[in-house]
Amino acid sequence: MESELQVYDNCRQTILDRLAGVEGRITSVRLYLKNIYAVKRFSCATWTSRQHVIAAVSGGGAVGFGECILSVNHPEAGLEEWGENASTLLGLSAGQAVLANRTHQGEWPEQLVEMLEIALVDLCGKLEGVPSNHLLGLDELHPVCGVHVILSDKVDEVTESARWARNVGKSAFIKAKLFGDTQLDCDVIRAVRSECPAGETFLIGDVNCGYRPEDSTASLDWITEQLHQLREAGLEACEDPGFLETEEWIELQKRVAPLELIPDYPMRGSRNSIRRICSGMGRIYNIHPDSAGSIVDAVVLALRIRELGADLMIGDDSLVGPSASVWQQLAAGLGARWVEATEKRNESDFYYRCVRSLATDSSRNPIGIELKNGFGLDLDEGVLAEEADRVVEVKQ
Repeated sequence: MESELQVYDNCRQTILDRLAGVEGRITSVRLYLKNIYAVKRFSCATWTSRQHVIAAVSGGGAVGFGECILSVNHPEAGLEEWGENASTLLGLSAGQAVLANRTHQGEWPEQLVEMLEIALVDLCGKLEGVPSNHLLGLDELHPVCGVHVILSDKVDEVTESARWARNVGKSAFIKAKLFGDTQLDCDVIRAVRSECPAGETFLIGDVNCGYRPEDSTASLDWITEQLHQLREAGLEACEDPGFLETEEWIELQKRVAPLELIPDYPMRGSRNSIRRICSGMGRIYNIHPDSAGSIVDAVVLALRIRELGADLMIGDDSLVGPSASVWQQLAAGLGARWVEATEKRNESDFYYRCVRSLATDSSRNPIGIELKNGFGLDLDEGVLAEEADRVVEVKQ
């Protein structure tokens, strides 16, 4: 197995070698925290707020941007520890900072390492005068649609959201959060289908392992029966129906076809999952922002997924800003079936007030992408500082 994976290690090293030589000394890192207050219901939890962080990394006369979620339901979260972590990159060249940041994988939070890498790769592209996708070895753009996500257990809200998506031309792919309650989940599915019929909308359900939570003894036979009912209600793909062993994923996919299973939790983080996943676990594999741990590793993982004969999707962590645009560009470069990471209705308003220029337009499908230097992110940091709830800067 290890010898078979050597090709992916070589691919990763090729990308890192390309980035490592980029000059431009890192002079400062600024972290902007913004509280987003919005209720998100999952089978495993309810979010009432999210603490988003936008990073701005300066070096060589340019600025690279990234974004991640620091925490949920913790509006008083601070940035001091993350600022101390980021300070270790000061004085390094942009390329060497990419390598230094990776040495903290498994030590720092995955989303922090990923956000800083995104900002650094954005910076490297700007300093080199090329799209960052090209630095990652992605030289083509494939049309990709954004998926509209519905996060509610209230049927009337689900219906309204599906109707809105159809009216604005964003209903080609819809993902509805499901809750591990078969009757409720079927009601949610039927509510979407009442507005978005099969053939026009590909409908995905994400159960967040609700049919077999951790420590549950639910049998594979029972899970199979629940998924058959979801399929009959109108579902076409199901993400993470439960916590499953690898062989269970393979067996369940055989049992529930043509329903397409989507492994997500087994895909986290990308540097590890490339050695865990195998053919047949599902028909679509999810690379999940903020849990991938690295966009470099995500690009390599995508190659592995293709070799397994499966489709790829790019997920989301409820991103609202710079990293949403980055993952859209990665999705197009990787030929993903769809991308979930898109700017959010109402929630991205503060971010758009800061935007001077973007390389992507997720207001339509397929997403409009015009590659620019770096990831094409140009934000007004003066406005961003006014919009933010907290700001931390480290500099030389």
